[in-house]
Amino acid sequence: MYGWAGTILRVDLTEGVIKKQPLELEFAKAFLGGRGFNAKILYDEFDPEIKDPFSPENILCVSTGLFGGSIVPSSGRINVSVARSPLTGFFGDGNAGGHFGPELKYAGYDTVVIKGKADKPVYLWICDDDVEIRDASHLWGKDVWETDKTIKKECNDYETQTLIIGQAGEKRVAVACPICNLTRAPGACGMGAVMGAKNLKAIVVRGTGGVKVARPDEFEKACEEAYMHIKSHPIYESWSTYGTPVLTGIYNLGGGLPTNNWQSTEFSKWEKIDGPAFVENFVLKSKGCFNCPLHCSHFYRITEGPYAGEAAEGVEYEATDGFGARCGIDDLASILYANKLCNMFGLCVVQTSNCVGILMHLWQDGIIDSKDTGGLILEWGNKDAMVQIVKQVAFREGIGGFFSNGILQGLREIAKKKGLPPEKLERYAIQTKGMSLSSFDPRYLKGCSLEMGTSTRGADHLRGLPTIETFAYWYGDQRDKVVRDLDVPPEIVDQWFELDLLNKHKYEGKGYLVKYYQDQCAVADAVEICKFTTSWRFGIGPPRIAKLATALTGIQYSWQDILECGDRIWTVEYAMQRRFGLRRKDDFPPDRFFEEPIPTGPNKGAVLDREKYEKMLIEYYHIRGYDDEGIPTREKLEELGLKDIADDLEKRGILK
Repeated sequence: MYGWAGTILRVDLTEGVIKKQPLELEFAKAFLGGRGFNAKILYDEFDPEIKDPFSPENILCVSTGLFGGSIVPSSGRINVSVARSPLTGFFGDGNAGGHFGPELKYAGYDTVVIKGKADKPVYLWICDDDVEIRDASHLWGKDVWETDKTIKKECNDYETQTLIIGQAGEKRVAVACPICNLTRAPGACGMGAVMGAKNLKAIVVRGTGGVKVARPDEFEKACEEAYMHIKSHPIYESWSTYGTPVLTGIYNLGGGLPTNNWQSTEFSKWEKIDGPAFVENFVLKSKGCFNCPLHCSHFYRITEGPYAGEAAEGVEYEATDGFGARCGIDDLASILYANKLCNMFGLCVVQTSNCVGILMHLWQDGIIDSKDTGGLILEWGNKDAMVQIVKQVAFREGIGGFFSNGILQGLREIAKKKGLPPEKLERYAIQTKGMSLSSFDPRYLKGCSLEMGTSTRGADHLRGLPTIETFAYWYGDQRDKVVRDLDVPPEIVDQWFELDLLNKHKYEGKGYLVKYYQDQCAVADAVEICKFTTSWRFGIGPPRIAKLATALTGIQYSWQDILECGDRIWTVEYAMQRRFGLRRKDDFPPDRFFEEPIPTGPNKGAVLDREKYEKMLIEYYHIRGYDDEGIPTREKLEELGLKDIADDLEKRGILK
């Protein structure tokens, strides 16, 4: 077997049993790896009648991808999935970069499937063929960084890669996530809390193997072409210099920067928290994930103020807006410190920053006061209060602790305490399916709104945001040329132009656009390359991915095959969520986006039309081969080789 490692590692923490299962080639060809492997394994092996996400029967999957550990640019990612998320109550996952994924491949494994619950804290030790469940009692209670340091010292090997939960995961906080490389987080859906419930402190990996390549010369040439394609992109230099914080200014100038919990899309002090301010005042050097030419991360140090001396890696735009503009905060040092705390405690930055913004919004509207907050003044811009809320969420303390069971649950508890109807406070959460939106306002971008609503794990731009709707203010008059230069099949691009799908105001036909991006992003998460290097942003699309996969595996893939793999993965996830009970009503953006127009800026007055959105949604379902409730049809499932799922849904009375 070329490309794939060829083994699935299965661990039962209850019984203490470890098994190694050969990877079936047909399964690998159909699902590619990473997110694809995880989705199908979870569908097949989890009983949806199990309601408790902290049940030992919940399943955790950690997978590298087909390209993982190879010389494909930016091939260092992993996917971590759970059958039932403590944040949303449904299937959930997250994706992270760094170096853990390649190390897992080098150790000889494509996927780790973990079931059961240990009777005491443990960590999973993987070193090639040597796999052990080891005692972690001495690590329990430590943060991610302390744990990483301790494990590497005990191993006497600082090249060892770790995936670790902090105190938030131990305390089963719904927004907890495991962390690799100290700062890389497969965030959102509470995988860290599930690890905590299983008494699993960490997964520790050391591998000495490699990746077998079917056609080495052809593969090397394809990788070099992909590398040069990335470096020739017009925004490569800016992106590799500033990283994602550069989006702060871009979105602000384009009228899409969420501010004060989505009450505005403009932040008057954005320049103080933008990419150039970060690089000029805090950055020591650039940092890249495994084999990545973008090197868009940074080592940084705070040199002044109350957090002087604090140093870490990052920071991402999700923090500069999440802890910055969305909370009305313009102090970048405080934002960097909050970001570091999330990494140390094992918290999702997106979800945690939303907790802070929601509390500040409740304070603004007089729903909570200092009696509720233990004396904290939660006014917009209060950076010290923001840091305290982060700590409270992690440790289930104070007003922040209300959100430790999830954002919607926290609002319901506050409503109960204040004697208010829960639906009144639930409006403050900008979310779908219980998961908060990342730092992006889609009210003026109809395709982006559809993607946010239909995302399989909850509101998530990384699931397939049709970024070309934003290209007009990225590239101006060069937009059409940049779109043509993307590695997207010409017949697909022609359709986009013929149907005027780059028109951000248009509802009709956007299902075609959204389906392409969602399928491509599913593929990226399956082969495990960074989406920034794909045609989602920089240009490696299905044709190049097919060329790389063919040379690596020796199996002939066309670009149509690659997109079909993405369609298959997406459809498995949709079927899984429908089996959990989700339907059309769950595929809508937040009510506020239909009722509250953007108040100022270049997109002033933009708001979603509910009737037009619903028509767009049903059109999207039909384009995908689903019925009016978003349930994949038997014809669609069998077309994708998923007859077993069709039979299961029919047996359960879901498929008519």
